[in-house]
Amino acid sequence: MIADDHRLVTEGLVKIINEKADTRVVGVSSTLAELTEMLPVLKPEALLLDVAPPDGDGIDALRQLQTAFPELHVIILTMFAEAAVIRRALQNGAQGYVLKGADAEELHKAILVVASGGSYLCAEAQRMISAEKETPVTLTMREREILGLIAEGLTMKEIANRLCLGFETVHSYTKNLRQKLGCGNTASLVRVAMEQHLI
Repeated sequence: MIADDHRLVTEGLVKIINEKADTRVVGVSSTLAELTEMLPVLKPEALLLDVAPPDGDGIDALRQLQTAFPELHVIILTMFAEAAVIRRALQNGAQGYVLKGADAEELHKAILVVASGGSYLCAEAQRMISAEKETPVTLTMREREILGLIAEGLTMKEIANRLCLGFETVHSYTKNLRQKLGCGNTASLVRVAMEQHLI
């Protein structure tokens, strides 16, 4: 099963997966709400899950999915090539991690390995994890300042006004923070930052 809200992506994935004799897509959901409704009906062996669905954080949802559907094998399929995202995904129960830049053969291999109970990290994910051991997450002074204001509950517009920055500049900083800390939304960003004593 595929859980991703980008239609072009899901259409391409369905075609790629269904072309193989030993894999078949049984369903596609665009939100976490749809996913939780469809899983007990379709009972897929493996799930390709995006990190940032429109109604939540895919990685945060992993724990609930693993509890509700213990037989489900999850592969995170994302554009997020960040060690923090990979680490959180694995800690929360993902058995696989593949970047959307991977080719069809690697995706097929990942699905077969994970569906059979194994673990699979694409080469880039393995490299990122190895590099992280040597390079801990560091934030600039401006990133810490913006993170602190986010934690206070300010919106991006309010932060822009407070710091005399453009809205797009604040949006860019926030996006970078989410990537560095492996978070799909603002709530997760604040929680993870507190866990890592960054605020």
